[in-house]
Amino acid sequence: MNLYKSAALCLGLCLLQIEASAYTQSGLNNYNEPVDELQQIYETQAIADNVWSGLTNEFVTQYEAGNYAQASATAKQAYDVALTNFGKQHINTADSMLKLGIINETLGNYDVAKQYMTDAMDILVDKLGPNHEDVAIVLTNLANLYFEQNKPEESELNHKKALEIRVRTLGENDPAVAQSMYNLAVLYDDLTKYDQAAELYESALKIWNANYGAVHPYVANALNNLANVYMVMERYEDAIDLHQHSLSVRRSLYGDNHAEVARSLINLGALYVKQSAYDKAEPLYVEAVNVAEKLFGPQHPQVAMLLYSLANIYHIQGRMVKAEIQHANVDATAAISKASPEPKKVSAKLPSQAKLEKSAQSKFKQAVPLYERALRILDASMGGQHPAVTAMINELAMLYKSIGDTTNAQKMQARLSTIH
Repeated sequence: MNLYKSAALCLGLCLLQIEASAYTQSGLNNYNEPVDELQQIYETQAIADNVWSGLTNEFVTQYEAGNYAQASATAKQAYDVALTNFGKQHINTADSMLKLGIINETLGNYDVAKQYMTDAMDILVDKLGPNHEDVAIVLTNLANLYFEQNKPEESELNHKKALEIRVRTLGENDPAVAQSMYNLAVLYDDLTKYDQAAELYESALKIWNANYGAVHPYVANALNNLANVYMVMERYEDAIDLHQHSLSVRRSLYGDNHAEVARSLINLGALYVKQSAYDKAEPLYVEAVNVAEKLFGPQHPQVAMLLYSLANIYHIQGRMVKAEIQHANVDATAAISKASPEPKKVSAKLPSQAKLEKSAQSKFKQAVPLYERALRILDASMGGQHPAVTAMINELAMLYKSIGDTTNAQKMQARLSTIH
């Protein structure tokens, strides 16, 4: 799980939920057969339905828990049961094909995933017609697959088809319509078509709020993504409001110690950093570090990256204070020169400058142990040649120099010279 990975990914997975009892095979009511034989057929069919339904539900549970190897095996079992008991052209078989497509997409087997999905589509179109809501589900998953393959035109075409079917069959205010809007928004967001993305996110939010209420995972995700779009559009105040709203919703849904909460903390903190509002960003990153440590343990690379981000805040704050001191010295020298034609040397710092210097050094000293800890974690987990390691070594070299730690500054510089 990557806390820095954008939440602007296709929302969930539209798993085809088909009631087995709704699609029992026809043609079994042959009244010329003995009653006991007919009963036996029904019982066999019922057992097959129950087994298939159980495997299907088990797949969903395993997939949502991230147990992809188990989910893959379960999906294959469900497909085998469907093929044997329902036949190749049965809707239950199409459902199992879709799930095999979904798990293969997740595992990176894109060609295999596409074949399963298109085969499922063919069955559903044949059995249900091209404008059925279940066809829209497969179109959505195909569009998500094309998104992962970096095929935006194909992804857009399939998402638009799914949206059209859902509006026609379900009505404009159905949650599934919002999902198609959201997925299109994700695509346009990725293509930097921000005006179109914002409009679709806003529409999806209205529908989900009306159907699910304000406290729902879909609402939180859409708020988060819309805030990111507003940030790119330089609508900073709107972006802050939405990130704060998303964070509040996620706290209500998951509690404080959850990955989605950490993501919201990071996104809001990053927005404040972009605005140079470092005092507001700092507590958000501090909390994000604490959450990540509880989720992943203190030695996890994502903890290191958050420590690095927090250290950067302190480092930048210290450099800003240093710049203020230099600016004040220039102004003081100019004022003395203007007052007297004889050049004079400013021999002592003003009291306010001494206070500023102390503040700068305090920020630097807050940054040092965070950089050092982050570097130790990444050295152990990623090796000394990783780009993130190089960045941290470079920051530490500058920081050691700023606090007068020449020995460690030289060590970092020497290490940098060995990195290729």
